[in-house]
Amino acid sequence: MNNKNPKKILLIINLIVGILITVAPIIITGHVYDVTHVIGNLLVGEFVIRTVSLIIGLIIINEGIKTYFK
Repeated sequence: MNNKNPKKILLIINLIVGILITVAPIIITGHVYDVTHVIGNLLVGEFVIRTVSLIIGLIIINEGIKTYFK
């Protein structure tokens, strides 16, 4: 494999990992956020986990883009 541009490879890896982390709750539970499937404290927990995974995924994608354009 040609390693002339390792920044491009890191950007692609960061994009893939960021997208996987963002959609991980959907992959694990098998459905998007739906109030009718969850009740009580689980509703709050699921909302927090989905929000945190979205934020972490976006941070990883942001770091990859910042590294690429340095």
